[in-house]
Amino acid sequence: MKNLPNLLVVDDAEVNLLLFETVINKNQVNLINALSGPEALEKTHGFELALAVIDVQMPGMNGYELAVKINEERFGDKVPIIFVTASHNSEMELLKGYNSGAVDYIFKPVDSHILLCKINVFLGLFNQRQTILRDAELLKESADELKKANAALKNSEEKYRSYINNAPDGVFVADETGKYVEVNEAACKITGYTEDELLRMSIQDILTEESREDGVAQFREVVNIGTSKSELSFRHKDGTKRWWSVESVMLSETRFLGFTKDITRRKEMEASLRAYQIELEMQNAELMQAKEKAEIATTKYTELYDFAPSGYLTLSEDCVIQALNYSAANMLGKDRSCLIKDQFDSFISIDTQPIFNDFFREVFKSKSKQICEVSLQINDRQIKHVHIEGAYAGKIENCLLNVVDITERKAIEQAIRVSEEKYKTMLNASPDGILLIDQHGIITEASEIGIELIGTDNRAELVGNNILFYVPEDEKNNIKEIFERTMNEGLVQNIGIKIRKKNNFLFAAEISVTLIQDPHGVPLSYMVTIRDISQRKKLETKQIHADRMANLGEMATGIAHEINQPLNIISMVMDKILFETIKTGTVDIELLKNKANKIFENIIRIRNIIDHIRAFSRSHDDYILTSFDINLSIENAASMIMEQFKHLGITLNLQLEKQIPQILGNTYKFEQVIVNLLINAKDAVIEMKNKNEEYNEMIVGIRSFQEDRSIIVEISDNGIGISNEDIHNIMLPFYTTKDEGKGTGLGLSICYQIIKEMKGIIDITSDKFKGTTIKLFFTI
Repeated sequence: MKNLPNLLVVDDAEVNLLLFETVINKNQVNLINALSGPEALEKTHGFELALAVIDVQMPGMNGYELAVKINEERFGDKVPIIFVTASHNSEMELLKGYNSGAVDYIFKPVDSHILLCKINVFLGLFNQRQTILRDAELLKESADELKKANAALKNSEEKYRSYINNAPDGVFVADETGKYVEVNEAACKITGYTEDELLRMSIQDILTEESREDGVAQFREVVNIGTSKSELSFRHKDGTKRWWSVESVMLSETRFLGFTKDITRRKEMEASLRAYQIELEMQNAELMQAKEKAEIATTKYTELYDFAPSGYLTLSEDCVIQALNYSAANMLGKDRSCLIKDQFDSFISIDTQPIFNDFFREVFKSKSKQICEVSLQINDRQIKHVHIEGAYAGKIENCLLNVVDITERKAIEQAIRVSEEKYKTMLNASPDGILLIDQHGIITEASEIGIELIGTDNRAELVGNNILFYVPEDEKNNIKEIFERTMNEGLVQNIGIKIRKKNNFLFAAEISVTLIQDPHGVPLSYMVTIRDISQRKKLETKQIHADRMANLGEMATGIAHEINQPLNIISMVMDKILFETIKTGTVDIELLKNKANKIFENIIRIRNIIDHIRAFSRSHDDYILTSFDINLSIENAASMIMEQFKHLGITLNLQLEKQIPQILGNTYKFEQVIVNLLINAKDAVIEMKNKNEEYNEMIVGIRSFQEDRSIIVEISDNGIGISNEDIHNIMLPFYTTKDEGKGTGLGLSICYQIIKEMKGIIDITSDKFKGTTIKLFFTI
């Protein structure tokens, strides 16, 4: 109970308190009842109130005095108050109520639908306010979080608008001329017009001639006292005459808000019941004039009662049918004459029999209108769901029933429930974690896998937190950029990012973000799909290292030549030193110094080659990304394969633009990309030479240059080329166009992964038997 908002209801009549307790859903509020002002003050002392519903006329302390004392006790934190009164008071009296803290009035007899609608609106605003206050307390020391609290307030207004759009009754906003400014779906359904059609019309356009003056009077009443209520007839789009109840309140000097409910069926029922009661009451009349009037009433009764779209029945106290109209007979599936004297409760299905019994008993006990929903068992196969309103006819001591078939509505409600269950099943059946996040980054829903990935114990522990709480500090800017891109593009897929579990353990994830919009394209929230790729990252690291070692194996001949050349020089220098020593019998110090320097230069050259090969062969998992010279990396990669190219007769052209900006990344991994692409180019030109005897010149080129805000590295060859069928698949792991045993199919896949990590793009163009060009793009 302590977690529910407190709703105070004060009325000096116990029967009215019982009515409020019946209407108000106790699962939504903590209901506090009081029969007087002092009792209300005692029961609510120290309690926070979401809303108070107070009767104006009470002995001892009236509603206005009680409202002032309630709000005095709470200092500046005013409690919204709805006053309940039996009559339309003067403008001064209403002003007195508003000065006492009133936010609205409800007039007796109380309409339960309007009461619930108003209470739900204020409770919705109270709950949103409570949420905002809790958030504000947690975030009050942060200016950025204070802005989020303001945004949350705006969101609450949007949710309030959502409540209005989803209200079962019609809601509209009109300007000072009566022209519609906003309408909800229910208002469109009541009038038969679309939203666009209504927004081009005014209220007067759809009112019938007989109601236009009442409509103008209602508008004046709203302007003068801020609120009004009336029942008006209007012309439906299909041409039929309908009725609605309209309750209006002033929003500003140029806007007023209206709540409408279609009461056509009620009007028809009232007319039918009035005529029917007149006919029954006048049966025993002694005067001829009364009999003549009864005949007139009977004629009206026949027109309204027999042909009304709803079913009407008269039941005795033992539930025997005394009279019924054609609609009721059709609903029960029998001829009307056959149903007279039948037990109506024999048509009630077994599972809803207790509900109907309580309803029927209460009609005679309380002698007031009662409502219930039950099922009718028409035959062995057919079930109809009906809404029943019953009233006690005092003079004839019978029960009058209005029965409405709601089978189709029930089917729609069931379909909605099934759809929601399917949605939850699909959400939880996804092999990836799914989070629903609002526009402020707050998690509103999570799948079972999503909860497991984050490492929380349950959904409640995850929902309500900001997604940034589960992202390490160095990734927060990345996640913000992803959401900004999603807002602009609608969908962002497969972005690598680190996610922090509840226990602060980090894991590698791949996320995709989808923007969720309403039917009009207004952004509502984000759906984030999270995939744990920790194992895949480990496999990729091993794959990259294995590919690097395979490249070293393929380049072994060239590397051996690179090392062998300085070794030969060292050998010749040593021979020269020995020859001169034997020849002269002495050692020339100057000659020895010069030759020793030559030896050391070549030893350093060998050491540099070995150091570079050792660095190239390491995994570099712990490498910190730094800015590096892209041209230097290209030259280092080319040096490891240059001798192999010379030995095979392949010309390697390097055209590197000087003074281009450095890029951020792993220089050793980038060298691996260049080595992979050069080896592929080498294989392509050799395959071309083997297939074409006239093909003589094998050329591979590397260019680096800057174009606008991009650095581009281009590797081209005049080799065998790639077919259109293969070019779309060559980036896939283990896909190769080489003969069996000559390729693993990992090279280009690894290149793609490395370039993607550097936020670069690979573009491949190729002509069969003419050559291939691969471009690497890096934004600066």
